[in-house]
Amino acid sequence: MRTNRNHISTLGAKAGRTSAAAGLAFLLALVILPPAPAAASTSGPKLAAWLPYWDQARALKSFTDNADLYSELSPFWYEMRGTTSVLAYPGAGDRTVVDAARSRGVRVIPTINNDFDPARVSTMLASSTNRTAHVNTLVNLVVNNGYDGIDIDYESMYAADRDRFTSFMTELGSALRSRGKVLAVALHPKTSEPGTWDGPRSQDYAALGRVVDRARVMAYDYHWSTSTAGPVAPLAWVDDVARFTASAIAPSKVQLGMPLYGYDWLGSSGEGLVHQDVEARRVKYGATRRWDDTAKAPWYSYSVNGSTRTVYYEDRESIKAKIPVVSRYGLAGAATWRLGGEDANVWSEFRTAWGSGGTTTTTTPPTDGTAPSKPASVKAATITGGVRVTWTASTDTGGSGLAGYEVHRSTSHSSGYAKIATVASPSTAYSDTGHKKGVRFYYKVLAYDGAGNKSVLSSYATARTG
Repeated sequence: MRTNRNHISTLGAKAGRTSAAAGLAFLLALVILPPAPAAASTSGPKLAAWLPYWDQARALKSFTDNADLYSELSPFWYEMRGTTSVLAYPGAGDRTVVDAARSRGVRVIPTINNDFDPARVSTMLASSTNRTAHVNTLVNLVVNNGYDGIDIDYESMYAADRDRFTSFMTELGSALRSRGKVLAVALHPKTSEPGTWDGPRSQDYAALGRVVDRARVMAYDYHWSTSTAGPVAPLAWVDDVARFTASAIAPSKVQLGMPLYGYDWLGSSGEGLVHQDVEARRVKYGATRRWDDTAKAPWYSYSVNGSTRTVYYEDRESIKAKIPVVSRYGLAGAATWRLGGEDANVWSEFRTAWGSGGTTTTTTPPTDGTAPSKPASVKAATITGGVRVTWTASTDTGGSGLAGYEVHRSTSHSSGYAKIATVASPSTAYSDTGHKKGVRFYYKVLAYDGAGNKSVLSSYATARTG
């Protein structure tokens, strides 16, 4: 398990979404739109959503059917190709979409992505001249098309570009706000700084939080298209991501990314599917929907051509379990990836929780006050580039259920332990990798339940990195 390492966050969710755009020229002034509406209400959680250009008609219907829940709509319309080069996808600037949002008082904040290519972003960030040129390109895009702002979805960037990305976003935010526009950013999920791989390490949460208007943390792809099968967004991990994000960025700016899709895995190869396709496949093969009560996620398995495939996905029940996380940390709302083909019943859950006016429904805190037992038989073993830590599963008698474990590490057996990872139950192992050979580390583990109760730390285990 790679806790907090969504290898290429949203790779399965967003991969392949740019293939239809190849060769399409970008025109800065696609169409001049009406003036931007007044700012949407921030009286309580409201929804934002990404609208894919390749499924635009179906996604637009999903939006219009539930527009009372929204404050912002982000059509997935542009790709950053270079410092001053922007590719417009088919349908970019479509007045049907813009008018549908504007007539309902919803902001239009299109998304621009980098097609997961860190090199092109790094080139742009390399000099102040390039950064300013890119800022001017994006500001012109927003202003000339009458959009309400821009959503920056530059993923898988180099960790070395962390400070330069903050400088760019600072300049872009200032330029947009001087024109009454909004700056949003899509963030790789993490539970501590700086993060576990280049993508999240390239994003300084606290620094970015000071210069953006919306921080959309992509709390999904815990298991992804090239991982083994498992929940896309297990609840305990989503909660941990939200908790950390709210500690680094003003909660009133944070939108919790929620997935509306799933994967069908054979081994470590997963096919991304929207809910309608998930259900069609389940019915076709006569599979039974099952429920992972720890992760709060549905799944099923089926056999075809002599091979067993496993499907984890999101539906009404799994989204219902995540909605209280938004209120728990006082977040601005949720951002869903993506509209079109989702379980239509999820919208009634949002409406029940928040209503059309954005008012939150108060939930009764869990009454469970009993902590799980501490993990036993903690062991550490040398592996290439690190240490693998294992332990015996804890038990929970308080009623809210065992949710997971925290792994703590130190360079001394007696003090200085700090949390390095969260592991969702039922897993009882963690690989701490990426270290030079011969470093001795000490590890302790604690267990926590669904109500947030934590056990005491276990006895320590130690090993040197391989």
